Amino acid sequence: MIYLLMISFALFPLAAGITTIYILGKTKLSKLLFLFFIFTSFWQIDVSFLYACEFFSNSVIEFLFQLFRFGSIMLAPTLFSVIYTAINQTQMVESRMVKYTVNKMTVITLYIWSTFVYLIGWSQKGIQSFELVKSQGPIKAGFLYPVYGDWSWIFNFNLFIFIIITVLSLALSKKLKESETKTFVFYFIIIVTVGYCIGILNMIKSYLLLPSSIAVLFLSIGILIPVIRMHQKIIAKMNNALLDQKEFLHKIIDMNPSYIYAKSQDGKYTLTNQAYGLLFGVNSEELIGNFEMDYNPDLDMAKQNIRLDHQVLSTLEEKHIPENEIMDSQGNKRWIQTVKLPIISSGDKQVLSVATDITQRKINEKKREWEALHDPLTGLPNRRAFHQDLIEQIKLAKLTQESIAVIFLDLDRFKIINDTLNHENGDLLLKKVAERLSKADDKRVTDFSVYRLGGDEFTFILSSVTKDETTIFVKRILNIFKKSFTLKDHELFVTSSLGISLYPMDGDQSDVLIKNADIAMYSSKESGRNSYSFFSQEMNDNYQEKMVLEKALRKALHSNELKIVYQSKMDIDTNSIIGMEALLRWESSELGMISPAEFIPLAEETGIILQLGDWVLKSACLQNKLWQEMGYTPIPVSVNISLRQFYDGNFVESVMNILKETNLAACYLDLEITESISMANINSVISTLNELRAIGVSISIDDFGTGYSSLSYLKKFPINNLKIDRSFVRDITSNSENRAIVKTIISMANNLNLDVIAEGVETEEELKFLKANGCMVVQGYLFSPPISGEEFERTFLEQHNEPATT
Repeated sequence: MIYLLMISFALFPLAAGITTIYILGKTKLSKLLFLFFIFTSFWQIDVSFLYACEFFSNSVIEFLFQLFRFGSIMLAPTLFSVIYTAINQTQMVESRMVKYTVNKMTVITLYIWSTFVYLIGWSQKGIQSFELVKSQGPIKAGFLYPVYGDWSWIFNFNLFIFIIITVLSLALSKKLKESETKTFVFYFIIIVTVGYCIGILNMIKSYLLLPSSIAVLFLSIGILIPVIRMHQKIIAKMNNALLDQKEFLHKIIDMNPSYIYAKSQDGKYTLTNQAYGLLFGVNSEELIGNFEMDYNPDLDMAKQNIRLDHQVLSTLEEKHIPENEIMDSQGNKRWIQTVKLPIISSGDKQVLSVATDITQRKINEKKREWEALHDPLTGLPNRRAFHQDLIEQIKLAKLTQESIAVIFLDLDRFKIINDTLNHENGDLLLKKVAERLSKADDKRVTDFSVYRLGGDEFTFILSSVTKDETTIFVKRILNIFKKSFTLKDHELFVTSSLGISLYPMDGDQSDVLIKNADIAMYSSKESGRNSYSFFSQEMNDNYQEKMVLEKALRKALHSNELKIVYQSKMDIDTNSIIGMEALLRWESSELGMISPAEFIPLAEETGIILQLGDWVLKSACLQNKLWQEMGYTPIPVSVNISLRQFYDGNFVESVMNILKETNLAACYLDLEITESISMANINSVISTLNELRAIGVSISIDDFGTGYSSLSYLKKFPINNLKIDRSFVRDITSNSENRAIVKTIISMANNLNLDVIAEGVETEEELKFLKANGCMVVQGYLFSPPISGEEFERTFLEQHNEPATT
């Protein structure tokens, strides 16, 4: 009976080992602990066989005792293996002791030594024999007790090694950083030490081998308690980590600007983030456990969401909603992009919805769409919108059999205004023009659209109109410009030129209507500006001719078809030449001789005048310098400057560069400008004239009396000469009005200390009248028409200015 009782104690460590595996799982540490418990169980089985005399023979008992004795012997290396595993599974402070003592080699060495000790037990030098002990007292039982041989000291030395391992393990356990493992290892070593010490008492016969049973029971329960405590600490730590992670994830979700929520199958919220709560104007926690219908101000959207959520839960397929418009708690419209995902957890189905706010993207898209079709300066639809709308209007007009009017509007002399008043004022003017044009509706014409194509070009599309209604509309537009425009420091009167083409009379395609309206607009400009013109075939013919002329003029710049002729300026008193005017002539190889009155306005209109003007100025200065170098008496050369040239931002710099390049002294250059330059910005004009005077250039007002309002500004202009226009000189002897104008101009020039020059003098009577009234310098056919440089040299320079002798 005692044998059965003692061997039953072997079940305790087995149960403890299985419990450890169950609690800790199949880790290296739990497996080693399980092995330790197995060896502990074998230790108890080993001792129990000594009480098995009733069941087995002595020889069988001796064999079984020697066989199972490895249980107690292997406890020491297994203890160290547990320490080694704990050290490797946790972070430790580096030390030489750890490096040289805790390694695989040490573990293997201990197991080899323990195997050697175990094998010694099979020899008679280890265990010599067994003696039967008859116990007295309350427990009367016989048991075998081993009699040790000569090498039994090895068993005692093995005990010493166990003590060393125990002390070393205790020292190493203090270096463990992980608190749970450190505490477990510490208690494990203490319990094993105490248990092993109890078991050693088996060496005292009078204790009847009972200490081993007590030790096994102590080890089983004692080790299992710290295992359970370590497991509890690990679980608590894991739970805390999970709580921390949950809180961290919740913060991340709350910080996410997207609208995030999860719903259960019954439609109640199980998860919401802060952004989603703010969408409804509540704290996100308030939504948990409630329905969307109770909070979403947009009930239609709420119903749609509920329907989509049910679809996701029933199909278990994710759903993407690229765009959706919603209303927030403040009544603001927002655009969202949503993804709905099914989630299955512990058998429960939920739907997770993540909606990204794309409101700003939609605003940017609409802004880009608006910018693509609108002029950023005026806010009017742009060229692209004009072309698109015209194409659509033509399609509609074909179905309704109605007419369309396309109107092109161009501001007169806008470039001059823009250059003289600066671009800021030019932009402000365009804005004010756009405002007026947008309000140009009439009782008869209300269905119209206005566009800005760029620069000072505006267009209209009038739908379902007749020619008469269109005429009324364009007259209203012209009336809009009768009132002045107030800019920052300027009050400005601006006029416009309009051209109209009608669908289907002037074309049934958008590009044709556009081209014809453009042609009609240029016809209005040629007619004197501030007017309108309907397209006609005659205009188209003129336009084609103009295109041919423009092409030929551009070619003329590079093919030596242009030349300069000179007309003398004569002093009436001395009958001698005192200056010359350089004039441009063009003989085209294809079109023949072209009048300046025909190609100069075209050059102005197309901008070619800038190249032409520079070429004339440079050529005249170069020729004048050449004649001076040939020894002729120096005289100034006059060059006509167009408005386009004068208002070019680099005009003064260009004059200076040409004088420097040709090496002509500035006093021998006279620039002739028209009085109409004062129409835009008088201060800018005076500034430019002062710059020219500062470098020594002479300034003349050409065609005086034919301009706009420069008489009131004349005294402010830093000029040298006034040139009386030939239209006043002609018929001066027979036309009293001309005589009065010429006398007035001469008198005014004298009072302002200006020289006066009369143009177009053709008769002796005209010459006498001018001389009698104080005009002493003239030019005209009476003395010479404009002639080539070679003729001018022979006719005037050689005859009137003999070369200087050396």
